[in-house]
Amino acid sequence: MRLAWDDALLENPKTMRYRPFGRTGLRVSALSFGCMRLYDNPELNARLLSRAVELGVNYFETTRYYLGGTCQHRTAGGLRGKTGGIIISGKEGVRPETTACGFRREIERQLDILGISHFKFFQVGWFSWGMMPHLLKRGGALEAIRKAQDEGLIRHVGFTGHDTPENFIRCIETGLFDSITVPYNLVNRTYEPLIKRAGELGIGVVAMCPVAGGVLSTGAEIIKKELGLDMPTPAVALRFVLSNPWVSTACSGMNTLEQLEENVVTVFNFDPERADEERRRMQAVLEKLDSRLGGRICTGCRYCMPCPQGIDIPRHMELYRMWKAFGLEEHVRNSLKGIDPKVGASACRECGRCEKACPNRLEITKSLKALRRLSS
Repeated sequence: MRLAWDDALLENPKTMRYRPFGRTGLRVSALSFGCMRLYDNPELNARLLSRAVELGVNYFETTRYYLGGTCQHRTAGGLRGKTGGIIISGKEGVRPETTACGFRREIERQLDILGISHFKFFQVGWFSWGMMPHLLKRGGALEAIRKAQDEGLIRHVGFTGHDTPENFIRCIETGLFDSITVPYNLVNRTYEPLIKRAGELGIGVVAMCPVAGGVLSTGAEIIKKELGLDMPTPAVALRFVLSNPWVSTACSGMNTLEQLEENVVTVFNFDPERADEERRRMQAVLEKLDSRLGGRICTGCRYCMPCPQGIDIPRHMELYRMWKAFGLEEHVRNSLKGIDPKVGASACRECGRCEKACPNRLEITKSLKALRRLSS
C-alpha cells in the first residue's frame, strides 16, 4: 500500500521506515526530529512530539542552548512518559577551558531538564579538528564522557559541526565517535565524501538541514522542474537525502503537524529498492545545474580564509551558487540582508588574496560584486 499526497492524517504508526544506526545495533527512523524550531507553546509541542512518536519517529535531537536556552524544556513535555525505544540526543560544546567536571555537570543538567535517566546519544557540539586537543586533554571532556558511559548516563557519543570534510574524516578515523551530524541536502553536498567514509567505518550519519533550513520549502522550482518529480519540494529534498545509502536519518526541524505528516508520507512512499537509480538521476541533474557555474564550485575548503576584511567567503560563495545554479534568488537576497555590511560583499577591497589561495580558481571578486548588486 502506498499513501497518496492528499491523504488525511496517518493512522498506522508502522508507516515509518528504519535504518541501522551505524555499528551501535540501534535502528533509527529514517525521519528524525530536530527540536530547535519548537514554538513557545507547550500544548502544541506536546501534540506535535506525541504525534511524531505515534508515527514511528524515534530520534529527537536536542541541546540546552537552542531557542534561548529553552529547547529541552519545550521538548520534555511532549516526550514525557514516551521514552521507551526513543533515542534522545543531548549536546555540549568543547572549549579550551572545558573541564571534565564542567562537562559532567552539563550532562546531568540536560538529563534533569528532559526528565530522563540517560542519553542513548550525547554529542560533542560545534566540533572541529582544531578542538580535538581540548577534547582529549587530561581532565577534559572525553574523561567526563567515558565516565558517564561507564555509569550508564551515556551509551553512545557523536559530534556535530561545520569543519571541512577532510578534517571531519580525520575525526571519525580516530575511532572515538559512533555518529556524526552534518548538513546535507540538494544544494549542499559538501559532506558527501565524509558521509561515505562514515558509512564504511560503521558510523551513524544524521543529515541535518535536509530541506536546507527551509530554503527548499519554497522557491526551488528550477530544481523541481529539472528533476521531473511532481511532488512538494520538501519531499523532493527528503528523497534526495534518503537516497544516500550511508545516511542513517534525515533530521528535520518541524514545528507544525502538517510538516510532520507530509514528511512521514514522504518517508513511507520512498522506495529503498529504487534509491540507487533515483540518486544517480538526481546527481546528474544537480551536476547539470552546477554546470551553469562553468563546472567550478566552492567546495568549502576555506583555503581562502581568513579574509582581511572579515568576509565569510565560503558562505558568500554558497549563496552565489544557490542564486546562479539553483535560481534561489529571493532566499539569497534575504540572506544577504541579514549579513552585517561591514563583513558583507560590499566590504571586499579586491586584494585578490582569496583567489590566489582558491584551489578551484574561482572568480571570487566577481562573484562578490554580483552579490553586492543583488543586495542593493
